[in-house]
Amino acid sequence: MEPCLLRSRGYLFSAVHAPFGACPLFQEGVVKRYVEVILKLSERCNIDCKYCYFFNKENKDYESNPPFMSSRTARAFVDFLRSSAPDFKETTFQIDLHGGEPLMMKRERFEEVVTILQDGLRDAAAVQFTVQTNALLVDEAWISLLSRLNIYVGVSIDGPKVYHDANRVDKNGAGTYDRTVEKLALIRAAAEAGRIPGFGAICVMNPKFDARLVYDTLTRSLGIENLQFLLPDESHDSVRAADVAALKRFYESLFQCWAEDERGKVRIRSIDRVLDAIMADENRKSEIWREVKESVVFTLSSGGDIGHDDTLRNVIPDIFYARMNVADVTFPEFLAWHATVSALLARRSSAAPCRSCMWQEVCEIATRADTPLHRCKDGIADQHTVCCECLKATYLKGAEYLALRGVPISDISRNFVEIH
Repeated sequence: MEPCLLRSRGYLFSAVHAPFGACPLFQEGVVKRYVEVILKLSERCNIDCKYCYFFNKENKDYESNPPFMSSRTARAFVDFLRSSAPDFKETTFQIDLHGGEPLMMKRERFEEVVTILQDGLRDAAAVQFTVQTNALLVDEAWISLLSRLNIYVGVSIDGPKVYHDANRVDKNGAGTYDRTVEKLALIRAAAEAGRIPGFGAICVMNPKFDARLVYDTLTRSLGIENLQFLLPDESHDSVRAADVAALKRFYESLFQCWAEDERGKVRIRSIDRVLDAIMADENRKSEIWREVKESVVFTLSSGGDIGHDDTLRNVIPDIFYARMNVADVTFPEFLAWHATVSALLARRSSAAPCRSCMWQEVCEIATRADTPLHRCKDGIADQHTVCCECLKATYLKGAEYLALRGVPISDISRNFVEIH
């Protein structure tokens, strides 16, 4: 099969963290520093999701942080990023406006803060803004503002009503599905009209879910074409073997739904990654590892405090907190800390399950920038992933998918590891 035909399904998508199938921020063959910031624009939320790692786990940072980011903190953040000059103009920025619920911020203040950031980053190599929202506060006024600011929209939704409402509830315990779907229609219409750069959805997987029902609801009933599926926030200290087995079946079914979808328009980030990893030749692998080397992902609180991977705040708090604030340090100083922590969190292929796995190299490529949460045990990220069986099932599905479409076995197996 010609590569361009496979490319139409999206598997050669090459950005490290570009959201939900948005245009890659890395130009093909050109790798520059990539900085993604999980920016806690709001540390308050209008709903009460049962699985929320930020509000309903052990961590209580939000109680001592400002409810919303101030313009002063936004300016300090810009100065912090610009302190990396002359590298600044060679850097691509992905700013994820996060929370809590970022749309709880008053529109005037939202616009002020985002405008400060956009103006301050204007002469960087490239900049993209995404807002991650539960969508309940979206209205025409918000659509107009997001349009003016050219912000991509990500919506959190967990499939059909029966699944979504099991966890994504409001402060009174009532499900939010109907309201989310109503507002999602406004967002979709805005994207189709070209008013916003695009939209996509994040779905948290649950071992009790039927993947086909989830897939059909999101893609056929709701018309979402760009999807990211998140595994539950489980470590070796908390995961249940029965749930892993059920998630493996979910993964297999999800891939099958995507492969059988005659429309050929739906993109799922994890599937993009898997197919890319299986097919990566030496040039592509070199490009991927250069991207990883030049990529920095971190969290910024509403008050300007810096942290590492956001999910680590609950499992390895000693590593998560940089104990730095953008008002007090330079970007190069922070990068030195980030590099040290990232080395501590680096994946270790010496784990026994990895040494005896034919998918070892494919797995390293496909999961290169994922959270170390799933490798944690007793506060140390030195294990194989708790999602091991889920991932291997997806790799097998990916190989089958390519073989059935005429890709030579020699190409499919180039990254298999021979086990003696």
